Amino acid sequence: MPQEIYEIIALGARWWFILLGVLIVLRAFGWLRRDSRRAKRRLRQLPDAGMIGEMVVLQGSDELPEGTALPIPRAGVLGFVRSCDVVVPVAGVAARHIDFVFQDGKGLLLFPLRKQTCCVDDIELTHRSKTKKHPMCHGSRLQVGEAVLRLRLFAGLDTEY
Repeated sequence: MPQEIYEIIALGARWWFILLGVLIVLRAFGWLRRDSRRAKRRLRQLPDAGMIGEMVVLQGSDELPEGTALPIPRAGVLGFVRSCDVVVPVAGVAARHIDFVFQDGKGLLLFPLRKQTCCVDDIELTHRSKTKKHPMCHGSRLQVGEAVLRLRLFAGLDTEY
């Protein structure tokens, strides 16, 4: 066979392998997208998935009546805008008021954002250094703005006090 045929076959094989590589990558992204959709659908069917407890409103407002239970995820933001993980539409609450994270063996750690304050069991938290000394445990009261909330933990009930 002439040399040109080998060059044409080699060039065709290169493009064939490039096409196969692109198809494999596209197929993998399709599987990834399908799996993430299935996981999201499964989480929507489990309403309390990923929640460690809830905050029960002891004192609120017209938009947040007494007795309302607000689910608490492992980590998130408390504030009055809807993009926050815990929405507290009460006077005195900033758009993004507190960052929080749950630590096993400690409780719910609150980190007031810049120039914001909150009270945990009548102890005022203004910056991060006090937060680790005063975590919220099962039954702790949080006062943020004009709202008073009580924490009920579902996870980590054996926290140290």
